[in-house]
Amino acid sequence: MEGIVNLQLSSKSVGVFEAFYNSVKPIQLISNNIEVAKAGKIPGGKTEIPFEFPLNTKGNKVLYETYHGVFVNIQYTLRCDLKRSLLAKDLSRNCEFMVHCQPQKAKVVPTPVKFSITPESLQNTREKSLLPRFLIRGHLDATSCVISQPLTGEVVVEKSEVPVKSIELQLVRVETCGEFDSL
Repeated sequence: MEGIVNLQLSSKSVGVFEAFYNSVKPIQLISNNIEVAKAGKIPGGKTEIPFEFPLNTKGNKVLYETYHGVFVNIQYTLRCDLKRSLLAKDLSRNCEFMVHCQPQKAKVVPTPVKFSITPESLQNTREKSLLPRFLIRGHLDATSCVISQPLTGEVVVEKSEVPVKSIELQLVRVETCGEFDSL
C-alpha cells in the first residue's frame, strides 16, 4: 500500500520548459507491505483472503485527503502481487482507494477580507485612461472555505459612469498540500 503526493510546477511560476522537465520528486506519505498468505497452492474457484493494516504515515508526515488537481495529486493505491511458479507469469493488480477525512468538530474562525476595485487597481489593461470611472467595493466572508459549503460575501457597485450590464465572479484555484507552498 502506498500513499504519495505528486507536485507539478506551474508554467506560470516558472517557464513552460522548466515546468515540463522539473516536476518535483513525489513525496511518499505511506508505504506498507504485508504478506497476506504464505506460499502454497490456491484451490480452484473463488478464494478470499481477508487482510487489514493501519494507515500509519512515514515519520512525521500527515495523512491528506485524496485529491486530483492540476498541480497537486494526492493518491493512495493498493497493489497486490501474486507470485507464481517458474513456468507461470506472476500477477499484479493496482487499485486506488480514497482517503476522506471526517469534518472537523472545531469551528474554523473565518477571516473576512474587504476589497475595492477601481480603474487604477486593474492589472493587464493597456489604456487605463480610456476606462469609464467606477468604484466597486465588497467583502468575502472567508478566504479559506470548506468545499462543500457556499462561498459568501457581498459586492456593491458604489458608482459607475456607464450602466452596468452584468457582473461575473471568477474563482481562481490555488492548490496547496499542507506544508508545501501553493503552485
